[in-house]
Amino acid sequence: MRSPRSLRLFAARAVAVWAVSLSWLACGDGDLTAPETGRLTVTTSTTGSPEDPDGYILRVDEGELQPIGGNAAVTLDDLASGDHLVQLTGIADNCVLAGENPRTVTVPADGTVESVLVISCVATLGSITITSSTTGPSTDLDGYTFRVDETPEQSIGVSASVTVTDLPPGSHTVALGGVAATCQVEGDNPRTVEVVAGAAVTVGFSIACSAGVQQWTPMSSGSRADLPDVWGSSGQDVFVVGELPIDDDGVVASVILHYDGIQWSRQLRETNLVLRAIWGSGPADVYAVGLDFSSFDARLLRYDGTQWSPVPGFTSGRFEQIALESVWGSAADDVFAVGSTFDGQFERSLIFHFDGSSWQRMPQPGPVAPALADVWGSAADDVYAVGRDEEAENTTAVILRYDGARWSPVVQQENLVLNSVWGSSASDVFAAGFRIEERGEEFEVTGTILHYDGVSWSPMPLPRAGVLHSIWGSSATAVFAVGDDGGILQYDGIRWTKTIETDEALLGVWSSSPSDAFAVGTGGTILHGTP
Repeated sequence: MRSPRSLRLFAARAVAVWAVSLSWLACGDGDLTAPETGRLTVTTSTTGSPEDPDGYILRVDEGELQPIGGNAAVTLDDLASGDHLVQLTGIADNCVLAGENPRTVTVPADGTVESVLVISCVATLGSITITSSTTGPSTDLDGYTFRVDETPEQSIGVSASVTVTDLPPGSHTVALGGVAATCQVEGDNPRTVEVVAGAAVTVGFSIACSAGVQQWTPMSSGSRADLPDVWGSSGQDVFVVGELPIDDDGVVASVILHYDGIQWSRQLRETNLVLRAIWGSGPADVYAVGLDFSSFDARLLRYDGTQWSPVPGFTSGRFEQIALESVWGSAADDVFAVGSTFDGQFERSLIFHFDGSSWQRMPQPGPVAPALADVWGSAADDVYAVGRDEEAENTTAVILRYDGARWSPVVQQENLVLNSVWGSSASDVFAAGFRIEERGEEFEVTGTILHYDGVSWSPMPLPRAGVLHSIWGSSATAVFAVGDDGGILQYDGIRWTKTIETDEALLGVWSSSPSDAFAVGTGGTILHGTP
């Protein structure tokens, strides 16, 4: 049996141990079991259109950022039981999260809780569907282009559709381009359409294409004159110049013929006059140019809609003979007439300019001053003249360009002769003539066409042709060239093809449209090109 003293000591020790245990538990270091945890599943549910394309960002409490899709779920394990903050970010401007954000979610011990985040999206942009529908015997071979407002051009087929998305609501302009000259867009072009958020609007373009020139029919000119040039203000107002010998002594006469849409008639016949070219700014402002066969002077006639009258001021200087070969203008008060001046040894450039008041002779271009055969321009400050350098050792073709201040050579090529120039724009210019190639002891002449694309001049692939005298067109996809072999070449914007051959040499060509053209030549030949 223990003594009363030992019993007191035992009780004191027990109280001390109990007190220490209470103190340890109070500090929290005495719980020998693991803390209670649970699981949290966060689910996103996105409705509407368009949905946020890159999803969202999820964050729980101060944890790491986690990506989550628009309709997806992320489960977080081993979260301490109790309250947690769930936050969703990266929400597109057109989408709204329902409820609080962030929101409190209570995770149960040894359990799972799901938090569903509902996002509603409303479209703020719209779209335009552009359709093309082409009819006719000859469709545009390379399709079209379209542009919405000032955006870059896009391609579209001849009968196709393209949708342009992400357009803000409001008015937009749709324009169809790249349409061949033989095709016509029905209705307005460009067109204005209203785009509504979340909706698609359709803009349909109907294009009707004609066949272009498919046949060439001989016309009765009523003359046996050689016809070097043709021009018209329309298909029912066409002029032709020509010349013919009238006796065995070499006396010649020139004629001017006119077509009124029904028949050809003679407007002028004059001896000792040689007319080479014709052009006008309109039906009552037409010029014919050439030379006086009995003198050393150039000649220029003007038609005022009623009669032809000579224009003074084209007499030659001392020790020279001058002749005009071509005439063209950008307007009635900006006309160029070109040809050559002969000093007894060489032919050099001859250029006259009309400013609306008077004709003035322009200074020669400089050291390179070729005898000029033709002139054409896209504007008053972008004019081309073609000819040959008589002073060069070998036959050399020259193309001069006028920039509004001076003429300067842009092309000089040996063994080449250029007779004609025409273009549809400043970056689409054609020069036609022939190339001389030595074949052993003989020389071969082949038709040649150079093309300027706005950067450089380069030869074009052609069907076999002889000397080409004239080139003209109504668009970049409807160009005609004619030559000595009686052939007519036709360019559709992609390739040249030979469409006909006649017995007479063809010297000039002009077209009022892709489906209406005239070709003229020796012996009074006039051919009318129609579909």
